[in-house]
Amino acid sequence: MTIRFAAAWGGTTPVLSRSLCLGAPLGASNDNPLSARRLALHAVPSAPEAELDAGLAAALMHFARHGLSAATQARDEALAAHASGDVEASVHWLDICRRLDRRMARAAERRLGA
Repeated sequence: MTIRFAAAWGGTTPVLSRSLCLGAPLGASNDNPLSARRLALHAVPSAPEAELDAGLAAALMHFARHGLSAATQARDEALAAHASGDVEASVHWLDICRRLDRRMARAAERRLGA
């Protein structure tokens, strides 16, 4: 791979300083701030923070093991656990599936509920 170096024009002033629009503010800001009502709608359901972190960690570890098929694997584990009568394991695997693919988890819940 070839690496090319282009020195700044004039040796003291970087090229980017000439190309910046002087009329635009350089500070970063959000141009569409959320209102308090919209923030309340996007709030995370009230659950202990440790529980949220543990579920996320389990989902990430599962994804690391199975890659893009992780949601399918979690759904299959939930269905197998439900078939064997292990409700706790079924809920655990559905939670992992939900974190990876909400639609698949909803379809599995409907399938288990029927």
